[in-house]
Amino acid sequence: MSENTPQSPYEQNQGGGTPPSGGPTPPPAGGPTPPPSGGPTPPAGGPTQPPAYGGAGQPPAYGGPEGPYGTQPSGPFRVGEALSFGWDRFKGNWLFWVLFVLLTFVVGGIFNAGSIGDYQEINEAAMRGDISTEAAAGVSAGSSLLGLVGSLLTSILGALGINAALREVSGEKATWGTLFKVNTYGMIILAALLLMVAGFVGLLLCGLGLIALAIFAPFTYHGVVDKAQNAWQAFTSSFRLVGQNFGPVFLLELALLGINIVGAILCGLGLFVTIPLSVLALAYAFRRITGGPVSAGPAAAGPAAYGAPAV
Repeated sequence: MSENTPQSPYEQNQGGGTPPSGGPTPPPAGGPTPPPSGGPTPPAGGPTQPPAYGGAGQPPAYGGPEGPYGTQPSGPFRVGEALSFGWDRFKGNWLFWVLFVLLTFVVGGIFNAGSIGDYQEINEAAMRGDISTEAAAGVSAGSSLLGLVGSLLTSILGALGINAALREVSGEKATWGTLFKVNTYGMIILAALLLMVAGFVGLLLCGLGLIALAIFAPFTYHGVVDKAQNAWQAFTSSFRLVGQNFGPVFLLELALLGINIVGAILCGLGLFVTIPLSVLALAYAFRRITGGPVSAGPAAAGPAAYGAPAV
């Protein structure tokens, strides 16, 4: 080839071969072919972060409206739906609830039986005329202390039953293992003592205070167990919640009172059904008026109901 022959435009400068004529234009040396125009451009500063939990493409957060037990809007509820919910949950876990009521009766009976025996001993000794004032005072003090301990234990069991009922409302089937799982026993005991003192004060007010306590303080333990409130906050919050939703709550309380009276008339056996029904219905009412999570389907066993994967 003569020196005047022009070089091919495809000819490499350093030792590269000449591509055949008509071939595609080779990519520029030193890097891959750039992506075609119109593709997505990554944002400056690094790759795109995934959306926050509960955002687009992610599962809803706990209690979200798309979950299996979505949060209900806070507000009034119907008495019939609370009773129906309680009955459905009782039927699905009736053995646990019957045994729980039996446990409560046994604990209360043990301490009350001791008090009744002490009073009988005092009466018999007084009839014989061989009892002193000091002995009578000692027996009365012992009976009162025993009754106080019994009332405290039954109150704690009542709070644990409310804990189990709230789990049922959330969609978890209550078990003996979860019955005793509460945030704090200390605050439950303080709440029980507070209610006992309030009950004593209400008794001094010709019993009117007891009626007010029964109407306005049914959600005290709910606040302690479900909202982690202290005893006084839970006590005052119960009054406020009932006051703000007085109509449906009062009607529900009247309905539950009538149901438990019927249960007591049936030789007391009906209480094994009406007491759990009452606890479950009140737990449902509490979650509704506070906007807490309420399960729409049957209760599931174990922590899977709280969003944990089933194993």
